[in-house]
Amino acid sequence: MTIDEVLAKDEKQIFDRKSIQINPADLSDTICAFANADGGTVAVGISDKKRRIEGVDYYTEQLNEILRTPIDYCNPTVPVKTEMVECINYEGKPDHVLLMHIEASPLLHANQADEAYLRVGDKSKKLSF
Repeated sequence: MTIDEVLAKDEKQIFDRKSIQINPADLSDTICAFANADGGTVAVGISDKKRRIEGVDYYTEQLNEILRTPIDYCNPTVPVKTEMVECINYEGKPDHVLLMHIEASPLLHANQADEAYLRVGDKSKKLSF
């Protein structure tokens, strides 16, 4: 996938964009929601609203936190395949956007607060038991 394809995609049932600045606990809601529904892809390093390319290369510590999110913040752990897409960030520097590919899971995944989410359209909806 190219950066142009990532930017052209609309947020929907199987695709979402997140800033590199996202709190890993908040990202876990989206990861669990995809795993609990039809699966999907989260593009990290693009601000949600304006589609500004922040990239991930210059945020090493935050990137490491994000890469650990499916293990540290999802119960049970959500298997995620990652892909780096080359781009030029908003400052004109070569960079990458992280794609996190999440498969639909037969298990029910919850965040650290034991809250489960389901992806419905372009939103992650909290489930009540």
